[in-house]
Amino acid sequence: MNLNKKCITLSEVNNKFTEDVLINILSKICNGKEVQLTDWSFNEGSAKGDNYLSNIYKGKVNGIINGDPKQHVQANIVVKSMPKNPRTRKTLRCIDFFNNEIAFYTQIIPKFENFLAEKGQTDLLCIPRHVISSTDNENGFLILEDASCLGFRAVSRQNCLDWAECLAVLKTLSKFHAISFAYKDQKKEEFAEMTNSLKETLFGHEHWDWYKGFHEKIQVLIKHALATEYPNSKAEKQYNSYKFGALFNKCTELCNRRDAPTSIVVEGDCWSPNFLIRDIGRNQKQALMLDFQLARCVSPVMDLSFLIYACTLKSFRDQYFDETLKTYHSELSNAIRLLGSDPEKLYPWDLFMKEVKEQFVFGVFASLDAIPLCLIDLPESFTIDTAVEDNETIDISDVILSFSYLTTIGRQRLADVIVHAVEKGYI
Repeated sequence: MNLNKKCITLSEVNNKFTEDVLINILSKICNGKEVQLTDWSFNEGSAKGDNYLSNIYKGKVNGIINGDPKQHVQANIVVKSMPKNPRTRKTLRCIDFFNNEIAFYTQIIPKFENFLAEKGQTDLLCIPRHVISSTDNENGFLILEDASCLGFRAVSRQNCLDWAECLAVLKTLSKFHAISFAYKDQKKEEFAEMTNSLKETLFGHEHWDWYKGFHEKIQVLIKHALATEYPNSKAEKQYNSYKFGALFNKCTELCNRRDAPTSIVVEGDCWSPNFLIRDIGRNQKQALMLDFQLARCVSPVMDLSFLIYACTLKSFRDQYFDETLKTYHSELSNAIRLLGSDPEKLYPWDLFMKEVKEQFVFGVFASLDAIPLCLIDLPESFTIDTAVEDNETIDISDVILSFSYLTTIGRQRLADVIVHAVEKGYI
């Protein structure tokens, strides 16, 4: 995909994305000063297949402050825009996902930022800065700082993480979770109030009819992968013993534990395209988290399990699985301590491992549905806005899986998730 394709007009980005919005952006980064817009440019901002619920654009916006040409200001931004096609928006339930992410950035992140500022620990929150957003049901958009200007790069959805990349992601993820643990510990009522703004966008019984067609087609791929790579194995027999929909129901039950003692704000969609990574030294990397459309209040194990199964190979898990768990928990505990709470009280190792045993099934299920999406090779002509062409909404599987095909490597990767999970007793 050519990421340098330039948008001719702002309306190509979003019908409500106007010059007044650009002026507002510049004024906000200048702390409310009067700003005059001079020029702007936008390009497509992500590879095909990395975003199914939105269109992504990167841009530069230039202006001057108080009419003084010597006071130049520039904003480097990413615009996440809702698909223009109303049938696409309805088919993919884009409004639900957009509103959940905007609630995350507007209702939760400001409180986290104030909390961290009080503690002198602002570096613990590793996400791009939210600039402005709109919850318009037809023309919603979310604007964030462009972290690529700071040296961050996208992680390929096709490739799995190596240890240096995984370590960077683990550190970022654990710090993010630690903020929630400490905030909930010290401001319990405020935490409960602000997390009420998050709505479950995927794993709920009310979403099953929308999701089941996709799930059914994924099952064909999974069972073919198992029968081909591990015929008559314990893994194949164990997986096939589950009735259709049983694992979705289990994930729904886990996602309904908003009020559990260890339920915190999680990213919700921990696969490779939702992290940016940059080099910071010899074989050392730093990561940022993106995309909170599936943000929810649950056990942090659900983020961790999805990350491990969706983003690593079995050979990696065989070598680093125990170290991954220990690293995550150690980093989490250190960050909780920095924020003035007691990790031994909030999330001791024994409780963490108990939840690993009980809830890693979430990562198994979520990754089995995600891995085929990681491996889809979409044609250059594919766009979200043209994905639904008929007058009526269609099944989401017809939109997303119409180009799916698993190679030998893909089948192995899918089957290996189940083999590892069965070995560990997670399913």
